[in-house]
Amino acid sequence: MTTLDPVDSRTGERRRLRVLLVGKAAPDRGGIPTFLEMLRTGALADTHDVTLLNLAHEGTPEGGRVTTGNLRRTGRDALAVRRAAAGNDVVHIHSALAPAVTVLRASLLALAARSRGCAVIVHAHGGNIQTWLTTRSRRALMRFAMLPAHQVVAAWTAGEKALRQILPAHRVRLIDNGVPLDPPPERQTSNGVPRILYVGLLTPRKGVLDLAAASTILRDRGVDHELLLLGGTPDEGPEAEAAVRDHLPEWAQLLGTRNPEDMPAVYASADVFCLPSWWEAMPLSVLEAMAGSLPVVATDVGDIARAVDHGRTGYVVPPRDLERLADVLEGLLRDAGARRAMGDAGRRRVESHFSADVTARDTDRLYMEIAPPRR
Repeated sequence: MTTLDPVDSRTGERRRLRVLLVGKAAPDRGGIPTFLEMLRTGALADTHDVTLLNLAHEGTPEGGRVTTGNLRRTGRDALAVRRAAAGNDVVHIHSALAPAVTVLRASLLALAARSRGCAVIVHAHGGNIQTWLTTRSRRALMRFAMLPAHQVVAAWTAGEKALRQILPAHRVRLIDNGVPLDPPPERQTSNGVPRILYVGLLTPRKGVLDLAAASTILRDRGVDHELLLLGGTPDEGPEAEAAVRDHLPEWAQLLGTRNPEDMPAVYASADVFCLPSWWEAMPLSVLEAMAGSLPVVATDVGDIARAVDHGRTGYVVPPRDLERLADVLEGLLRDAGARRAMGDAGRRRVESHFSADVTARDTDRLYMEIAPPRR
């Protein structure tokens, strides 16, 4: 466990803050629920009084769309944030922060928390912010929507840069994602047939069908392998999931979803991890795979190239380049020694740069900087 900063830089005293985390947690799946669980149960919870307001909802996902259901949920969620924020020092809101509907929703939640006198953080996790903020009207909307937030946090460098071009620089900062570093379970044998693992939502934007196409190329080349896909319905809804399921090859194995505590065993069952997304921020699945000593093949989007040391812990390839994706996967599938060496190097890289303790330390520093005087 990391040792967090011992004192408040303004008062010289260590304060145990009351922190409310706000976002969609389990049973929802994906980066934000995983990140919330890490904050809720990790070093921050030993140092501060951390509670979670879980805004996950039942029913069909309608992320990013103007629908009656979304409008009603946003109103209910804003009222829930206002009620739960009472008595807290910091409210830490987690959002994809794009497109416009999501930006306005985050703004309303921040305003509800601000109305209780709390310090408010909006933490942006969505990897398409920089590509969405391409018009004057969208930049103006983001600037206005983030007025209730004391700080806006980005999980990747391009997002930080894009937000700093719109918001005052002192109100934006980067906090890297991190993952727990429990000892990985013993690697499971695969009967001599190497396994490629994908972990993520089942949606075309995650490159699942690109991976399926690369797997077909490998089969045509005579490279024997298994393809394992773990994930569930994306925020876009069941149509996006159906677009994936309906076009998978017959040898692809759909594993459904797993609880966070079961994920280390999933990574231990594979030989290579692949995430060929079209856009990302700093995907936790890549860091989890590296923590599980898996070599990683991923696309050069977001901050993946900061995490994956190309040629040492895995390979970074251009998005939607099926031949290149197949080439690097083939090299790893044919060379068990390279897989082991890269997996071990990936574990060491996460230990030094992307552990949950590092994320907790940086988050704690932010809390201590912006927390209001105790009422």
